[in-house]
Amino acid sequence: MRRLTKKVISGLGIDLRLRVLVWGMIGVLVLIPCRIATAQCASSLTDGDFEEQSREKVGIPWNVEGKAGIYLRRGLSFRGDNNAWARNNTGWNGIFHYPTLLTAGVNYTLKAFVRTSGNVRDGYFGFRDRDRRPVSEIKFGTLPAYKELKVQFRPARTGRYPVFVGFWAPNQDAWIHVDHVRLESPCHDVHANPADQ
Repeated sequence: MRRLTKKVISGLGIDLRLRVLVWGMIGVLVLIPCRIATAQCASSLTDGDFEEQSREKVGIPWNVEGKAGIYLRRGLSFRGDNNAWARNNTGWNGIFHYPTLLTAGVNYTLKAFVRTSGNVRDGYFGFRDRDRRPVSEIKFGTLPAYKELKVQFRPARTGRYPVFVGFWAPNQDAWIHVDHVRLESPCHDVHANPADQ
């Protein structure tokens, strides 16, 4: 009787351990797709820190609107050596990144660190369509120290969208500094192509 009880208990122990192992593996497999689905890829924008810029004139993959340029190793950046700037007393002044392919229905988060002179009131940061009309943007004003700005965008149509940051000058000397621009999204959904404008 003892041998039979021992065999039954031993058999139950093995069966219980196998069940725990199987359910544990199922639990792990269920969690893996969730982690992959929510994983964020590195920024799909190239040269978001402006470290590849070798001259004070803005170069590919960025372009200028109004009066703007690059500060090279002057200690004015948020991080690294370089940052972009726009400065003027009239009109629209800023920079934009060559269009990046965005997929319909995907949530994108655009981030940048920006600081301004004390008289900036009409700064804008966001996405445009191919006709350069804003499709998702935020407004910013005076930022005495670098502050991270964020814009979220879920395009209704797949297409190429330029990223931009700039300001309307207040009829007196004003400026903005821009650094560490990133575009985040779920993996495998964006591809930058600076040559495709």
